[in-house]
Amino acid sequence: MENPFLFGKKIYLRAAQENDAEIISVSENHPEARASLYYAIPTNIEEHIDRIKQRQKDHSTIYFTICKKENNKSIGSTAFFRIDWVGRMAIFYLAIAEKENRNKGFGKETTQLMIDYAFATLNLNRIQLHVSVENLSAISVYENAGFIKEGTLRHAMYFDDHYIDFYVMGILKSDWKKNKNKN
Repeated sequence: MENPFLFGKKIYLRAAQENDAEIISVSENHPEARASLYYAIPTNIEEHIDRIKQRQKDHSTIYFTICKKENNKSIGSTAFFRIDWVGRMAIFYLAIAEKENRNKGFGKETTQLMIDYAFATLNLNRIQLHVSVENLSAISVYENAGFIKEGTLRHAMYFDDHYIDFYVMGILKSDWKKNKNKN
């Protein structure tokens, strides 16, 4: 394992490095991912290397690479962006690169690790995200983790010859504590 930071059953999260730019590029350029991430314009590896470097210096971003424990292979990325250290909130992001790694529980496990880290370690009070209304598997993962649909951004992105609506979803630390006590 290469410098793991957070551990799950099947995955671990580690700080994103420059050599992760390729897997991040694959995950964010995939048509399904672009529609969910507001990316209508393709990005290249060099742009991702620059982003990784910038995010390493940015105290309002915590950026991880998702790795499989069984083979240490990078399979995607996750992050908190726009962390407001006074308001105690952040925007959550998750992308699994290749289709063969989707719907295998990696996103679910990553989401739970990130929520636990946000509330138990970073002492955040709120996490929010935007997700395409068409991304039913992601919505299911987020709802099962305790996120609540708080609103709809209508026609938030034009992609593939149509407009896409996005849900705004959020979870509060108090919601997380209630869910923890149930389990």
